[in-house]
Amino acid sequence: MENNRKNTNSSTRNQFFFLTFTHTILDSYANLFPHLQPRLLANLASATTRNSFAGILISVYSLFSSLGQVFFGWLSDRVRTVHFITFGVAFTVIGLGLVSLIPSTTIVIVLLAIGGTGIAAFHPQATTYAGALAAETRGMGISIFLTGGNIGRAIGPVVLLLIPYRLGYGHLIWEMIPGLLVALSVPIILKFEHELDLTASTRVLSHGGKTQRESFWIVVQPHLFPLIVLFVIASFRTVTGIGLENFLSIYFNDLNYSDQMRSLVVALYIFAGSMGIMGSGWVLSRVHTLILLLFSLVVAPPLLYIALHTQGITALVFLFLGNVVLSSSITLNIIVAQIILRGHENIASSFMMGASWGVGGLLNLVVGALADKYGLPIVLDWLVMVPLMVSPLVIFLRSQPDLSKPKSEN
Repeated sequence: MENNRKNTNSSTRNQFFFLTFTHTILDSYANLFPHLQPRLLANLASATTRNSFAGILISVYSLFSSLGQVFFGWLSDRVRTVHFITFGVAFTVIGLGLVSLIPSTTIVIVLLAIGGTGIAAFHPQATTYAGALAAETRGMGISIFLTGGNIGRAIGPVVLLLIPYRLGYGHLIWEMIPGLLVALSVPIILKFEHELDLTASTRVLSHGGKTQRESFWIVVQPHLFPLIVLFVIASFRTVTGIGLENFLSIYFNDLNYSDQMRSLVVALYIFAGSMGIMGSGWVLSRVHTLILLLFSLVVAPPLLYIALHTQGITALVFLFLGNVVLSSSITLNIIVAQIILRGHENIASSFMMGASWGVGGLLNLVVGALADKYGLPIVLDWLVMVPLMVSPLVIFLRSQPDLSKPKSEN
């Protein structure tokens, strides 16, 4: 019996680390888009409409990759299959691997839709499984899983683009091979146990000795207002996060940074986000939930503003610190939403990771249009202040659980 338990624990641990590695690989391809965007804009847009067109591409990609997670979150709560992860990786690799190779607006949009669909299929179920595989250390487990993805988003594109930057973008076709091999490995390595507990907490109805999950509307109705507030905060924080991630690439391209240097600066910004998420797994158990959320929304904007108005190492340091702080409340949003929607954790993950990112991405249509009208540097100054504007909403979450306390104290 003890050997069986050890084997099960080992299998669970191995699956968790492979799932995190898969997240790293998927997000490496998913985040090729910001790095390739200056090339796409040069091929498809004029100088006067460049930022507006960038906003359109960001919005299309976000519509499928982020808002699509709501559909896949709902579907994966009903259909438990590892192939959401398998096809999620494959579609992402194919869509983003080909997006810069064909100078056609229609085809670029179709490929962004394909890649975005893969991202949407992967994240809700993979995030829930990561939390379940981590068991009692769910908060730290999800933080590690998200950090794996963010490390991929930061470092992966730089590695994948080393050869294309030097020898030509046509070599991106060969860069698809590692991602497709990982997709083929998923159903071989990930053997999720049927008895794996996917819920953040138990919330079931008993009927004649059988258990049945409470309906979504019964669970959500008493908590609808705080869930909306949490969603609004996550969405507007994401306006800044996605906007900087994509428009910084254009901004530094305008400053005549080389392709490699521009990619390294964007990678530093994204890597900072991974550090903020990773650190939050430790901080969550030690700092009051609302204090951490408020700190993230209030402190990040001035740090990012300073980064935009300094140069050299100073700018990079403040850019790094700004995104560390901004990203430190992402795990918090996901776990609080999962607790609110207990029994419907995939939907909770899809709202906080998918819908909020989708809304944040769609709002970058406005950012792009304003950048064409007033200039990109001025709009970026306003963009970094958006989290500060929504920080007063934190007061409406004061009745939500404090994740730094044991459950019995909440």
